[in-house]
Amino acid sequence: MNIKIIGGETLGTRSLATLVECSSTKVLIDPGVALGPRFNLLPHPFEYEALYRTRKEIETQAEQADLIFISHYHFDHFTPFWAEIDNVWTFADWKSAKKIYSGREVLLKDPYENINNSQKGRASQFIPNLKKIAKSVRSADSKEYMFGSTKLVVSEPVPHGEEGTPLGYVIMLEIEDKGEKFLFASDIEGPISEKVFEKIVNLKPDILFLSGPPLYLLGSKLSDYNFSRALNNLSKLTSHIDIIILDHHLFRSSEALKYVSELKERADSYGSFIMTISEFNGSTMKMLEAKRKELYEDYPPSKAFMEWTRKKIGLPPISLE
Repeated sequence: MNIKIIGGETLGTRSLATLVECSSTKVLIDPGVALGPRFNLLPHPFEYEALYRTRKEIETQAEQADLIFISHYHFDHFTPFWAEIDNVWTFADWKSAKKIYSGREVLLKDPYENINNSQKGRASQFIPNLKKIAKSVRSADSKEYMFGSTKLVVSEPVPHGEEGTPLGYVIMLEIEDKGEKFLFASDIEGPISEKVFEKIVNLKPDILFLSGPPLYLLGSKLSDYNFSRALNNLSKLTSHIDIIILDHHLFRSSEALKYVSELKERADSYGSFIMTISEFNGSTMKMLEAKRKELYEDYPPSKAFMEWTRKKIGLPPISLE
C-alpha cells in the first residue's frame, strides 16, 4: 500500500490527515486540519500559510479517495460544514466539506455511544449535513469491512489519552492489504493506556502511525506519571513494530526532539525505525506552533496582520499616535 501523509505538527499544522492507497480502495483518514492557541498569540502568518496549503491538499487528495474514515470529532481530524469560513483556526467551511465528502462512503466514530458531550454536540451538527452529500455514512466502532482484497478493521473505542479522560474516545483503523498491515492510531497519546498498548502489540502492525503524549501540557493537563508511562510504552513498541510514525501532540513542544532522539536509539537497538511525519515524507521539519514566539520575534508580522489578530482576540486597536 502507498501511504501519503498530508498534514501534521512536523509539517506545520495540527493534523494527521492521511491517504492510504490499497489494491482495492483508497482511504482518506481524518480529513481535518487546524491551528491552536499558544503563548497568548494567534498563529503566525507562516502557520496560516501551512494551514492553507494543507487544507487545499486535503481537498485535492479527497478527489482520489473512495472511502473516508473519521476517528473522532476534534476539528483537526474532520472538516465541519460551517456556513462561513473559519479564518482563525481551520479555514473550514461548507465548500471545503463538500469537496471532501461528496459522493464518498464515510466510516466514522459512533456519535451516540462512548463519546463525550463536546464531541457528541459536534457530531450532531456534522452528520445530518454529511448525509446530504455522502454516498453512505456508517458508524464504524468495532466493525470489519472488505473492499475487494483490502480488509479494514476498526477498533472498539479507546481513550483519547489516559483511561477515563474527559477528552473521550477515538477509534483506531487497521488496514490489511496483500499481507501488509498499517495501523492508524490517532490520538492515543503514547499510548498512555496500558490496555491500548497491549492491543497494539497483539495486532502486530507492520507500520504504526500514532500521536505522542502532549508534552506542551505537562504539569497542567498531563501528569509526570502519565507522560513517563507514554514514553515507556512508546519505547517498548519499538521492540514489536518495524516502522513507527510518531507525530501530532508531542511536537507542539520543541523539547520533543530530545525525547525522540532517545526513542530512535532504542529503536536502532531492535533494528526498527521511529520517525516523524516530515521524516517519513522526506521533507523539512516545520514545528511552527512550537516555535511561534520565535517566529513573531524573528519574522515580525505586518501591522495589518497584528491589527487583525487583536480584533480576533477582542483587544482594542493599536493606537497610531
